[in-house]
Amino acid sequence: MKKLVLLLLLFGFTFSFAQENYKYIIVPKKFSFFKEENKYNLNDLTKSFFEKEGFEVYFDTDEFPEDLAKNRCLALFVDVTENNGIFTTKVNFEFKDCYNKVVLISDQGTSREKDYQKAYIEAFRGALNSVKGSLKIKNATIKSTEKTKEVVESVPSKKSNGIINTSELKAVATDTGYDLVDYSGHTVFYLYSTSLDTVFLAGKEIYKGVLLKKNNGWFFEYDFDGKVYSEKVEVRF
Repeated sequence: MKKLVLLLLLFGFTFSFAQENYKYIIVPKKFSFFKEENKYNLNDLTKSFFEKEGFEVYFDTDEFPEDLAKNRCLALFVDVTENNGIFTTKVNFEFKDCYNKVVLISDQGTSREKDYQKAYIEAFRGALNSVKGSLKIKNATIKSTEKTKEVVESVPSKKSNGIINTSELKAVATDTGYDLVDYSGHTVFYLYSTSLDTVFLAGKEIYKGVLLKKNNGWFFEYDFDGKVYSEKVEVRF
């Protein structure tokens, strides 16, 4: 029964996680239906659109920042499909998460322009404009350097024998729950509040599960390859 409840929570979390906020957008340097990179400047156009939406945007050939390199679930990956007719250029944008699951599809952008460059630009803009404001930015108002400074300065305030417990995580409040950060300021867990104070939806690296309080301790429980794992977490709220 306990395993069934956890699996149901995980199923609900998988669905809601796709609706959550993302920090990065990854755009291909070359779309699959073209033979060359940045054909008609469409890749630059796409990157610029999402930068104006407030995201940090990288091409898939770029070197990623450290947090993204360690956790690609911070990003959505852009893909474009075309379904051209004889006289019409038609494209759709697809947005996939780190598990290659489609979480959003744009409206179809279309153009009847005879000139290929004008046609693709018009179709791309139409499809992109249909998702304007649909994607949410994660931690857009908090710069990572400011966040790290806050955490690092607050950890030593715990006084005992002068030794800092480096295995204990600190909970930093966010709009959706908490980030659990280590002594160096690195985010280890992302927590999302539920109706229960003792249960959080939780994400760590590629794993999704729940952080729950039991036996006077906190445990991260998640499903992997059909098995449920439980990991004790030292955390200070």
